Parts: sequence; structure tokens; C-alpha cells
Amino acid sequence: MPASASWLDTLPPDFYDQLARSLSLHGMAALELLSRPATPLTDRLHHLTRLDVAPVQRLNGIGSHEQLLAALQQEPLAVYHLLLLGRLTLETSLAAPVLAYVQQSMGIDAEQLHTLLTYCLELSGAFLGQLEEHVAAPAGVASLGLHRLAVEEAFAELVAQLPAPALPAASLRLTEPQLHMLRLALLLVHSLPADTDHAFLRAVAALPHLRAEALEPLIAHLGRVRAQEPLALTMPELVQLYQGMQVCGMVFVSDVMSRLGLEDAFPALPDEEREATEPAPASNRQAVGEMVSGFTHWVQHTFPDDPEIARARQQVLALADTL
Repeated sequence: MPASASWLDTLPPDFYDQLARSLSLHGMAALELLSRPATPLTDRLHHLTRLDVAPVQRLNGIGSHEQLLAALQQEPLAVYHLLLLGRLTLETSLAAPVLAYVQQSMGIDAEQLHTLLTYCLELSGAFLGQLEEHVAAPAGVASLGLHRLAVEEAFAELVAQLPAPALPAASLRLTEPQLHMLRLALLLVHSLPADTDHAFLRAVAALPHLRAEALEPLIAHLGRVRAQEPLALTMPELVQLYQGMQVCGMVFVSDVMSRLGLEDAFPALPDEEREATEPAPASNRQAVGEMVSGFTHWVQHTFPDDPEIARARQQVLALADTL
């Protein structure tokens, strides 16, 4: 339903510039929500908002004040619902992939991301209130405010049925050499061929935590973290690092690197990182061994009775028997 043009004339000429970042973030969050597999609850949200992926993608293409005014004139409820669904999503764990992408693409730390999110939510909150004053509610609904309550209720039911996110098992603050080593270890494991007659490599490929598709989210996670920033790890992620570091160590002290021709492909520790290690390692392999040993000892000392760590340790010992 088109909106009356009178209130749109009161918007300042730089209104799009003020709203652009918030509109973009809310659009990405709404797209993340509406891209989820269909369920009765997502169908209910679609019925209430008449939004799905296609109109959200179209609205996400707004790139100027004139285009924003046109959308507000021609489909104000679609803009309203995009902001509302985006806002609801941004306040839950459903937005984690979006926020991770924004943080990485903008090169900002966690505190800066929180500041940006707070700013964008403040803008959307104010604009939603303004829209509720001027935009007509859907047919059969007394007011847009009451309609909003129905959308929020449906969204809350959807969130309540989601699996609870895994709680962090540990929070670390890593130095640059430590972070670098963890990244390299996972990248090495990710690069190991699975279709081979080498018994060790076949055994690595059989470990669920070290399969390529299982490693990729953690590799991306580590890629966004900076040295000395808090790094929260769930137990499955800790198991991946525990096993990945030890596989990396085994590869370095065995003939696997040379047999696969990976010695030149796998990056060496930078000079400044080698110099930061005390005592200075005699070789790259020694440096890797020291970091693997240190991390392994920390995990086993910190979680001496955890069954997942115990199971991961037995799997690593079985790997060693294949070398």
C-alpha cells in the first residue's frame, strides 16, 4: 500500500546517508533469516510480512536517497518489515554469520563491531517508530504497532525452537606467534589429501572433527581474531585445535611433508615470530614441536577429566601408530 508523500517530504536530503549502514546491516540480517530452511514458523513470518528472499534482495539494492524515497512511497510495509526482521535477527545468535562477515570485511575489532551494531539498532529503532506513525497497517489490523507485536511473537517462537548455542569451553588471549601457528596447523590439515593410500592420511581423513567441511568455520573464526583479543572456543572447536595441532606436529616430524611435496608450500614462521620464541628454535620443525607440545599440555592439564578430550587423545594416539 503506497504511503502518503507528505511525511516523506520532511525527511532531510542526507537521510539515506544517515541510514545507509543501518539499512545494509538490517538487510543482510533479514536475508540471513529468510534464507533458512522453510518451517511452519518461517512460513508464519512470511505470511505476516509478505517478505521472502527476492524482495529483500531488491530492497538491499537501494543505493541512494531517491531510491529510498521511492521504496518508502511504493512499498513502505516492505521497508518496515525488512527493518523489523533485520532488527529482531541482529539481537539473536542468528546474526552471527552476518556480524562475522561485517567484522572481517571492515577490518574492525569486537568492540568496534559492538559500537557499530548499537548505532545501527538505535537508528532502526527510531525509524521504525517513525514508520509506525505514518504507514498504514496491513488490512485487518488495527495499527502497525499491534502488527509488530504479532511479528515479534512469531519470531520469538522461531528462536525458542532453535538449538541452544554451544557454550564456550575456554577463552584464550593468544600472542601473534600462537595465533599464527593455530591457523597454519588447521590450514595444513585442511590441505592434506584424503584420496591416498597413505595409512596416516586416510586415518586423519576419517576423523570427524578434522574433515574439511568441519574445519572451515573454525579456520574462518581464527582468521577474524587478532592477537590478544579474547578467543572463545567451544569444546568441539577445542577438540579440533587439539587434534589439528598434533596432526600438524606429526606431519612435521615424519616423512609426510616431503612425500607430499608440502615442505615448500607450507609457510615458515616469519623471522620476527621465530625471534619471539625463547629459547630460539634450531629449526622450523623444532619451533612447531614446541608450540604443539605447549598447546597439547595446556589442553590436557586444563581438561584432565573431559571425556571429549580423552576420546580425542585416544584418536591421536591411534594416528601415531599409522606413521
